[in-house]
Amino acid sequence: MINLTDFHQALDQARGYPLNGQQRQAVDFGTGPLWIIAGPGSGKSEVLATRALKLICVDRVEPRSILLTTFTKKAARNLEDRLAAYLLALQRAQPARGSLDISDMRVGTLHALCNDILQEFRFPGYQNVRLLEDLEQHLFVYKHTAIVDHTDLAFWTKFDYAVTRWSPNGGYPPNKWARAKAAVILFNHIAEDLVDLARMRAAGGHWATLADLYVDYEATLRDRYRCDYAHLQQRFWEFLQVPMGQGFLNGSPDKNPPLTHVLVDEYQDTNPIQERIYLALAQQAPHNLTVVGDDDQALYRFRGGTVACMVNFDQACQVTWGVAPQQVPLTDNYRPRDEVVQFFNGYIRSFTEMNQPGVRAPNKQDMVPQAGRPAAHPGVVWISPRRAGDLGHAVADFIQQDLMGAGVISDWSQCVILLRSVQDTPRNAGPYIQALADRGIPVYNPRSRSFLDSEEVQCLLGVLIRLLDPAQSYMSAATPNGQPPFWQASIAGWCDALDQVLTGNAHDTTALDDYIHRSLAALAQEYQRHAGRFLGVTLTEILYRVLALEPFRTWRQDPNRNLRLSKVTRLFESYHSFNLDTLRAEPDGSQVAQNFLGQLYWMFFGYLIASGVDDDEDDEVIVPPGYLPMMTIHQAKGLEFPFVIVGHLGSSGRIGASQALEVELAPFRQDLYPRAARTPDLLALEDDIRLLYVAYSRAEYALVLAGTQAQVKSHVAAPGRDYTGFRRTVRTI
Repeated sequence: MINLTDFHQALDQARGYPLNGQQRQAVDFGTGPLWIIAGPGSGKSEVLATRALKLICVDRVEPRSILLTTFTKKAARNLEDRLAAYLLALQRAQPARGSLDISDMRVGTLHALCNDILQEFRFPGYQNVRLLEDLEQHLFVYKHTAIVDHTDLAFWTKFDYAVTRWSPNGGYPPNKWARAKAAVILFNHIAEDLVDLARMRAAGGHWATLADLYVDYEATLRDRYRCDYAHLQQRFWEFLQVPMGQGFLNGSPDKNPPLTHVLVDEYQDTNPIQERIYLALAQQAPHNLTVVGDDDQALYRFRGGTVACMVNFDQACQVTWGVAPQQVPLTDNYRPRDEVVQFFNGYIRSFTEMNQPGVRAPNKQDMVPQAGRPAAHPGVVWISPRRAGDLGHAVADFIQQDLMGAGVISDWSQCVILLRSVQDTPRNAGPYIQALADRGIPVYNPRSRSFLDSEEVQCLLGVLIRLLDPAQSYMSAATPNGQPPFWQASIAGWCDALDQVLTGNAHDTTALDDYIHRSLAALAQEYQRHAGRFLGVTLTEILYRVLALEPFRTWRQDPNRNLRLSKVTRLFESYHSFNLDTLRAEPDGSQVAQNFLGQLYWMFFGYLIASGVDDDEDDEVIVPPGYLPMMTIHQAKGLEFPFVIVGHLGSSGRIGASQALEVELAPFRQDLYPRAARTPDLLALEDDIRLLYVAYSRAEYALVLAGTQAQVKSHVAAPGRDYTGFRRTVRTI
């Protein structure tokens, strides 16, 4: 094939720079488990791609014998593109490489790979199964499971941390949608945490009830040939235990070579069942499992991830195989200037809570700045108005005057505002959005949760309601305690938005108005003809007909509006997958069946309104040129911007289901090794510190913190909660 020296020379030339010593050590490592602890900006993706290619080109490993997992689909595509580009460089340097095909390498998210492998091997436990997306899982739980009909107040009080916007003090159990959403959280954690149901049932009381309700959910999934993402991993784990799965691992002459190398990106966000899957995939000696991650950037506990897998990788290897992994740190940071690196280094190690055993990876080293950027602008700045209500304007003035006005930046996209939540509400991103709009600064904020507030979406849904419910029965709907349902005002708002468009002068709505009147008459006749039966017309079909009319036809010419309208149809297609959107008439033929309409309101629209819906994002576009991006800190992970402005200082994440369940499920988990004992409040605090560490390490040129003195005092926004030292070391404006 190619020797190691020629391999590195070819790739160094292709990328325009050589790997540093730590990166070379990780790439060149031989056999056995490898534990790469890679801080922000240290080139972990480069190392992962280069190591995978080295296995193929230098070590002569068959591509099909390598499995490489990433956290997101976008990361998988980026790795595949990088692998293809580097292979092309090698082929140019060594023309004999031409026949090598790396497309056989298994690259993707673990979920995608589990799904593909189970289908490829036709695993009996995964035959003819529909994999449920997030919306579909919630709809499935709402419609088909026993837990949503379980209204015992004491039970829900026990698990109130999983129920959003509800308090047991009112004396009523949470509404059905709140129960369904809480059930998804509980069931996913039980599956992903590898809970022993026998132990849970033996605990008695509400734990035994939850175990029984979970078994009912599992059985219902299998009976209806459905599978959610948490149980997809469980079924893959089952596959690996049977002869068919062992054939995948060990190889078979007529089907596949043995799996010999497993590489895992973002290992800090792994959950317990994924940890077991990775260890099982690398069961063959010498156990070639490479994990890459940074425990300080573990952000996804709310999705079931636990930093314990990264912190205790050495223990997992020792317990499972009796061998210790080779630890390689990646500490050289090539992006931020020295001041920024020194600030976030000092930040993460300034808290006594983060220096306790089991919280960070052992022997964790500081990042070493390598960028050497000029210091014309202060590296760390604090915007500190007197009143919290002035923060939006203070930040907008800084961007407009100190950055763009002073010629420090040439495009709004060179800045980013990072917040805990970017919902367009007064407590979240609203004040920043308004202040920027007042100055004519365009904002890109696809996660504002304002999808259902957009004119085109409201009008499209309003047309549907006008056709199905001309008598406005939704206005008389009530909860069991006689209160208006939470979704009633939103649906009324959609109909008002439609009326404004129909009566306004901005669009020619003649055809739409005519369609509504003709359809109402036609539907009345169809209800009579199909009394008590299905009409053969679906909601999705109606939507497509409406989209062909003005003003929707014009709105679809706008890329942003078209994305939203397309998403509406996709949401309804998910609803259609449950055979729920075919119109059905009342037995007397007078109107659409009220249970059909009630299901649409309570089940589908209720979910959309309660959960909020984000706009779709273009994975290939981080931010369009000419726009100032506003992002959640989670959204910004893995990205860098010249100027990073971090708001919501003084805010803290609440103790939620993820922290509570990590502690409460501990007696029932089948852990490989003892975890450090934590309380939910400590876990929430550690999550806050990691969240801000990620935010602070996104800046290339300058980090700007936005908060009042009161918000920063005694808060983890300041390193070590040392407000005095913080004021002394940063420039305040």
